[in-house]
Amino acid sequence: MTIEQIYKKLCDELKKAGADSPAFDTIWLMESVLGTTRQDITIYGEKPITEEQTERLFELAKKRIAGEPLQYIIGYWEFFGRRFYVGEGVLIPRDDTEVVLTSVFPFLKERDKSKPLKILDLCSGSGILAITLKKEYPLADVTAVEISDDAVSYLRKNAEYLGADINIIHDDIFNCVGNFPDSEFDLIISNPPYVRTFEMQELQKEVSYEPALALEGGEDGCDFYRKIVPLYTRKLKAGGMLAFEYDGNQADVISKLMSAENFENIMVFDDLGGVHRAINGTLRSV
Repeated sequence: MTIEQIYKKLCDELKKAGADSPAFDTIWLMESVLGTTRQDITIYGEKPITEEQTERLFELAKKRIAGEPLQYIIGYWEFFGRRFYVGEGVLIPRDDTEVVLTSVFPFLKERDKSKPLKILDLCSGSGILAITLKKEYPLADVTAVEISDDAVSYLRKNAEYLGADINIIHDDIFNCVGNFPDSEFDLIISNPPYVRTFEMQELQKEVSYEPALALEGGEDGCDFYRKIVPLYTRKLKAGGMLAFEYDGNQADVISKLMSAENFENIMVFDDLGGVHRAINGTLRSV
């Protein structure tokens, strides 16, 4: 088969199976096996591929047809212009998380540049927040905490692959809180589990492949926020920032939790679809 022929064949197979984005999926599958880009399919369409490559592509297409996430199948995904390794047992990077990431940039740029920034990422998963913050602010002292054995292995792999010298703690965020000195961090950021319990049974098929440990946040999705805010507020410096990713329905609950702990300048940030996706605030100086 040629590159063009396999592209058309895979698109047809995925389309017949009801895939939402057959062309998109096909392009990524081909890149993972052949190293081709969208442009290559047009420019080098007549170039033949090997029988082994053909078989491998059909194997991957079968996994996608069965509902396995594209990101798990190819083994990586991009976040904020960088490639992160992912697989079974770790949450897939999403554009939604870029909202909480970029929401803290103005704050970090204004911090005292005579002292290294100290940043803590809770429920770090594959490390997309901690590692990206380290790459964007190379002098920062960044710590990532993750409980899952599977996820922390990807966290370590991604940190090494991207050359991010961060501190990695393999522990429950509620167990290790006492290990951090009070008034230690300029920024604490987190994308904790926030899917409501009843919604866990209604997730799209491919999302159901992702670890429940990284998704389920209790009856109203706010269990982690209720614990993190009071426990970790004292770990922030005066004027430090706490930032969360969250579901658009949870803004009021989180805002009240933060207000009760003396946070000010609490702001919410929307994704491109206009859905509330991030919230942050600064700890008022007493």
